[in-house]
Amino acid sequence: MHIKKTTVLLLVLFFAVFPAFCLSSLRDVLPELTDAQIQSLLEGGTIEAYTVGGEKTSVLAPTGSIAYNMAFDTESLDYAFSEALVSFVPYNDRYKSMSRDESYLEVFNTMQKISTLVGITYRSHSSGGAQEVLFSEASMLSSSNKKDKIADPVYTSVSQRSSAYAYLKDSRFGGNVYKVEYYAYGDEIFLEITNTKAMKYMGFSCVSAGALHMYVDAYLTEEGILVYGLAVVYNQKPSVNVLVTTVDLPTAFMKRITSLRNWFVQAVI
Repeated sequence: MHIKKTTVLLLVLFFAVFPAFCLSSLRDVLPELTDAQIQSLLEGGTIEAYTVGGEKTSVLAPTGSIAYNMAFDTESLDYAFSEALVSFVPYNDRYKSMSRDESYLEVFNTMQKISTLVGITYRSHSSGGAQEVLFSEASMLSSSNKKDKIADPVYTSVSQRSSAYAYLKDSRFGGNVYKVEYYAYGDEIFLEITNTKAMKYMGFSCVSAGALHMYVDAYLTEEGILVYGLAVVYNQKPSVNVLVTTVDLPTAFMKRITSLRNWFVQAVI
């Protein structure tokens, strides 16, 4: 459906190499950030970018990664908008005791824990900035039928590419079945979440089926795990009018990738 997106993924996967033993430094994988921005990440800060504001989402992604190529490919499209964030998690003692391959597998399995998305929160503008639960239900599925719930898988080895389905009940957009896809190459574990049906707000369709793509990218560096989040929405205006309410989609989906980032960070700490 999205020709450029598919082309980029195929090219990246074709030229990708197997995991190396030597990890790159944070400075090396984020060459377009300033020293002050790198220092901010090391101190626990988060950097955001919105294409609707004329910013580039690719500069926040690890250079040469699947995430970088995806962001670069989509940030200039006139029929899509995107938002991204990046943060950093230093290795804790448990990760420091692991080999590179052990920590890679640990990150891969952490990405599979879709059921643990239940209860993650986001800052709600409509509630005066209070934290609200984002997903009240979350489970992996054996098919695209929301009734076919299964336990989160646990792997003994990393698959370079795999896919499944998940059911997520969103506090604003209701329940929906999503396709979840995993790509594992180099020092990167890349998760893509795509809506399979139209997303509705107050009963009105806001985002058509297959138009929303949310990504969480975990990239292993010398110092810790770089966590990059990206949301891309195709063929959709950034703002949608629903009755007397205007839904600002860039803000809404930034909140969701922020929550997904927080979910992953909390799982690996």
